[in-house]
Amino acid sequence: MSEMESAYQPSKHESRIYKLWEASDAFAPTTDPKAEPYTILMPPPNANGDLHLGHTLSSTIQDILIRRARMQGKA
Repeated sequence: MSEMESAYQPSKHESRIYKLWEASDAFAPTTDPKAEPYTILMPPPNANGDLHLGHTLSSTIQDILIRRARMQGKA
């Protein structure tokens, strides 16, 4: 049995996993004309101040909502 590495080394694993995702068309949206459409308005970035955690939170929430709708079969 081999010992567990003390730190995760992404370069050892992620390129192989990414190739599997690409081969499975994980990034290709499906178009089902019968599926209920889902849209979300994403405003342009506001560049009038320093970036802060609120910017990250807003983007993260939008991403979660979009991914959830996709998993529910929405277009």
